[in-house]
Amino acid sequence: MSEELCYLSAREAVDRFAARRLSPVELMQALLARAERLAPLYNATVAIHAEQALAAARVSEARYQAGTARALEGVPVAIKEETAVAGWRRTIGSWLHDEVSAAHHPIVDKLLRAGAIPHLQTTNPEFCVIPETHSLRYGVTRNPWNPALTPGGSSGGSGAALAAGLAPLATGSDMGGSTRIPAALAGVYGYKPPFGRLASTPGEELFSFAAEGPMARTFDDLVLMQNVIAGPHPASYVGMPSLPLPARYPDLDGALLGVAWPSAGRPICADTRRNLELACEVLRSRGARIEPVELDWDPAALGEVLIEAIFGLFFDEYLEAFDAAALTRATPYLRWLVGRYRGRRNSIMKAATLASALHRELDAKLWSRGGKVLLCPTVLTTAVPADFDPSTAATLEIGGVGVDSYLGWTFTQPFNLLSRCPALAVPTGRALTGVPTSLQIVGPPYGDEAVFAVAFHHAAGAGLDLFRGSFPPSPAVT
Repeated sequence: MSEELCYLSAREAVDRFAARRLSPVELMQALLARAERLAPLYNATVAIHAEQALAAARVSEARYQAGTARALEGVPVAIKEETAVAGWRRTIGSWLHDEVSAAHHPIVDKLLRAGAIPHLQTTNPEFCVIPETHSLRYGVTRNPWNPALTPGGSSGGSGAALAAGLAPLATGSDMGGSTRIPAALAGVYGYKPPFGRLASTPGEELFSFAAEGPMARTFDDLVLMQNVIAGPHPASYVGMPSLPLPARYPDLDGALLGVAWPSAGRPICADTRRNLELACEVLRSRGARIEPVELDWDPAALGEVLIEAIFGLFFDEYLEAFDAAALTRATPYLRWLVGRYRGRRNSIMKAATLASALHRELDAKLWSRGGKVLLCPTVLTTAVPADFDPSTAATLEIGGVGVDSYLGWTFTQPFNLLSRCPALAVPTGRALTGVPTSLQIVGPPYGDEAVFAVAFHHAAGAGLDLFRGSFPPSPAVT
């Protein structure tokens, strides 16, 4: 029974709480026990806040009894360690950074006000700068579907926690794919909202490439969480008026969807391609017209410009505080990236110019033709080792073809450059590695509802059994 509880969706949990068929305390106890048991296997958690979470669960139980339950009352949520929770330690996976957060991040505040209960902090790589999740401080995080392989990064702990049944909801943050990449490899939904849809981290309102976002095992739960966390917050001057998203959408009825594949000479694993083609067939069965969109985009080259801009806007001044002696305590990939990108100037305008060119191309080829969304892979392979370090290898092989080891195996970075475009990772099945595959749905600027409408029809038509009949292998813990 406890394993069945651990894979309840948030919506199922709320329904059971309201019907008095389950107590928030009972669910929390099951999740905490599972987190303690699986911690050494997947290394998905930095801290388990059991006492605080159980106290909050008892408050939620009383609210259901009193008839004052809120939208997410009693629902456990895993919080990415990078994201501030007042009173919790925040290291961003580094020995160079250590603080106790004084205030909640705006999305944490919104989750708490809706009755959700943070109970875990999940792992991320040092300063969230690689698409895998490992660091000197916290070790290697592993994918529950295949522990030899990565759960992605930088929100890899959140993805692994969802896949392992440690929480029904989790937070991610995304400055180059960091929500979507682990969502893809965990077999869950992960959303990068357009910049401004969620209140920004106070003090980082100019950092438009990045956005916090929801992660969930089901489409319904993603809608539920996004509707809670969206909108303004008094701590930040960035936060558009909330745009509540429906949970159900009318037929696609001839809607034009573009599909883009890696251009000639750039590989994609056969399972990812096959499952994306199957997803397109599902959407055709729901009324969509799907046409190819030719985009000669090199994800590594585009990502290089994005990372230059991130260092120029966000990291350079911060890293100036660390001398060579301090950096000896950094994970090797951070030292490698500092050497590669520190001090590159004019990178912001370079990124802005590139983003404008990408937008013009998409507008000419899809948006101006009435295209609703762009479909494309989220990641190009599922077979990246859990401890893979891009600083130690120039290339990573996909089907025998070498790609850039750092950014060449993902297809997320273009949509951080296009920061006002919503992008959603959607599960499409599993690869021979055992790891799930993923479709990325990208909307026009601020086209959140278009993205969610297509995701709804895929979920309704595909009938995937992930987390229903198909689960990560049950581990034996001694």
